[in-house]
Amino acid sequence: MTPVCCLPVRVLLLCLLSSCLSYAGVHPTRIDESTNCLECHSDKTTGKHVHPAVNRGCTSCHSIENRVDQTEVGLRQENASLCFQCHEQQTFRSVHFPYKSGNCTRCHEPHASSNARLLRAKVNDLCLKCHLRTGESISSRYLPTIELTSGNVGHPFDGHPVSGKPDPLTGEEMSCISCHLAHGGNKPHLLRMGSQVPEDALNQNVETKDMCSKCHEVMWGIDGGAGKRNKRKGK
Repeated sequence: MTPVCCLPVRVLLLCLLSSCLSYAGVHPTRIDESTNCLECHSDKTTGKHVHPAVNRGCTSCHSIENRVDQTEVGLRQENASLCFQCHEQQTFRSVHFPYKSGNCTRCHEPHASSNARLLRAKVNDLCLKCHLRTGESISSRYLPTIELTSGNVGHPFDGHPVSGKPDPLTGEEMSCISCHLAHGGNKPHLLRMGSQVPEDALNQNVETKDMCSKCHEVMWGIDGGAGKRNKRKGK
């Protein structure tokens, strides 16, 4: 008998992997590798960001197999093996589960997207879809969750914004990836290491424990010297 405590994890695994198990399908009409797929699938090239593979042709990723009575279209390789033909696979000490399981399309659109990096949604919307704590959330080490107030405040502590404010280091809007790495890293919680925080912040390489001060010292006009500290105080 399956222990009740194992069910949420198994359900999570099934949901994450389900999209990887259903790529192949019967095409409604007979086609071959010379067919111009974009005559019907022009939407796959529509978006602010288009996957370069699309410009190389559909058959760079898709296989076409004609049988006696039907045409089957699938992927040339399953799971992330196809993605890693072009994108170098990295090894991390701490790995984000979708990356570890080879489920790239959990977060990325394979054809085109209005979001950078071909993301399926804006960074925080994408991350919080899984990691925002709600009344129905089941907390586990496989799927850590956070609680926010007013939609964008409360992590990593009360009052701290997760969006709606500029990132002091990049000038872009603050988001989950201001502090966390998307695929994996060598620190717990996928936190960025000092070397992965822009060097022009303090022009030094520090450990993750100093990552907070890298932002806040920029905000306070401090670059490690007493001169700017005194200038900020009007001395």
